[in-house]
Amino acid sequence: MDKSQELAISLLEEAKEKGTLSPDVESRLTKLVGAETRPKLEKTLEAEGDKPVADAEQTESADVAELVKKLNLETQYGKRLDTLKHYGFLNESGKVKEGDIAQPSFEKAMGTFKPEELEIASNFQKPTLLLIPETSFKAKVKAMDSHKQGMQENDTYVHHIYGETDSGSDKITGWRAVIVDGAQEMESYEGDKLDLRFDKRIEQRKAARKEGEKGMDRHRYALLMMEAIRNGNPIDKELYTLLDDDSALSDSRVPFARFSPRSRRVVFDWSKPDDVYDLARFRSSVVGDELLS
Repeated sequence: MDKSQELAISLLEEAKEKGTLSPDVESRLTKLVGAETRPKLEKTLEAEGDKPVADAEQTESADVAELVKKLNLETQYGKRLDTLKHYGFLNESGKVKEGDIAQPSFEKAMGTFKPEELEIASNFQKPTLLLIPETSFKAKVKAMDSHKQGMQENDTYVHHIYGETDSGSDKITGWRAVIVDGAQEMESYEGDKLDLRFDKRIEQRKAARKEGEKGMDRHRYALLMMEAIRNGNPIDKELYTLLDDDSALSDSRVPFARFSPRSRRVVFDWSKPDDVYDLARFRSSVVGDELLS
């Protein structure tokens, strides 16, 4: 049994325990792993004459294992820990500050995703795993501005609407695993009409998403931007991302974020719902369904 297969079974078992598997898949999983034991993937090919037949449960687990490999999630997990160290969320030993909640293991983080969410993420332009510390947005901006490098020479511009809708503190009270579309500049989604006003585009985009697929908020965007800056190439230098899953979104304001090459800083600002601008894009994400604490 290889590591990715063992992880796939672990993911399916955790989803079963949380009641997020369909009844059919849950029934098949129960037959495979039993009701009370930690699952281990074994070969379940049965010979029928000269033709081996794959057991249905093995096929289900193999599909998840293939997605984990395809998304390169374990390698991404290690790189995200390095970024968290760079921005001071973790020390050089990979530990959190005293009083903070420690980051989840790779297996624990992956266990918060449903198999169908991994399938959705596999179709992103650039599937990017992120570990989001549960802090205030202000704390994330402070971390980003305290560790500038490359093109980021000036402090982040944050409009006051983000302060009005912020919560939490600089203490890490938990973690959430997410997979976002981390493309450098996003292509427009099929059916996204760039000549429509923002509120109509957002309405249509939300209607077009699959179950489990979300947009972007300030926290996901901040961690994605940190990753991009650390790698030497900020996202959204030409286009910008509508934060259509953010708490600041309202009938009067549409939050967005980008990197400004001219001012050499990250920008969190807003537009009016009736604005029309063809450089605005969406970024999809899938969000682990459990806050790890």
